[in-house]
Amino acid sequence: MKYAKVTLIMPEQIKDIKSGDYALSLLLSILFHSLLFLLAAFMLNLQFNKPVINAVYLTFPDNETSVKSELKENLNTQNNQIKPEEITNEEVTDAYYNFNKSEYDTSNIKRIYRESTLNVSVRYPNGWTYIDQNVKNKLDGVTFWAIQGNYEIPPYVHLEVQDKYIFNPSRYKYKLEHKGNIYYYNEPEELEGYITQIIYIRTESDEDYSLKLMVKGKETFRSFQPVFFSMAKSLRFGNSLF
Repeated sequence: MKYAKVTLIMPEQIKDIKSGDYALSLLLSILFHSLLFLLAAFMLNLQFNKPVINAVYLTFPDNETSVKSELKENLNTQNNQIKPEEITNEEVTDAYYNFNKSEYDTSNIKRIYRESTLNVSVRYPNGWTYIDQNVKNKLDGVTFWAIQGNYEIPPYVHLEVQDKYIFNPSRYKYKLEHKGNIYYYNEPEELEGYITQIIYIRTESDEDYSLKLMVKGKETFRSFQPVFFSMAKSLRFGNSLF
């Protein structure tokens, strides 16, 4: 008959085992916390090294109208930043001719209208005709218009005698002195396809005069403007000689 071998553990040995378990647990705890600390440090360093991105939010318009609106706003912003001295002559274009800068050219106004009551004379183009109006046996106005050329509505120039007392210089934006007279005028005006420009001639005589050009269509008006300006500068009256 065999008996099982029984090993007895003494109290001193139990103490040694407990001391060994505690040391192992302490070592494992240190290792675990060390690893945790290293991992936290790595993650924190990664966060600090991330590239800095501006907090700008971009929005994309979802239709063509929005795109055009944003482009127009950007262009307006850029234009507002341009200083006046930075604008060149090439960037400023006039739709019509400038009376102040026009030359007195008689090459296209060969014909001459004359009358005796006010001794008025004025040049006008070939291919044009006229009709004058008198009031109390005195010149009141003359209308010139084209009878040659392919026009839907012929252009015309109306010369009118003006009473001096109704003259108001504040109605005009520009003025030019020519041969002792002062010419007042504004930019051309457009109404329902008709372009009109008036030149008021302030004189030293008893009467003032005005000339009005009316033409249908911008291109046609522009082509007649130099002729109109030369007609205005060709006006003579009273004792003045042509």
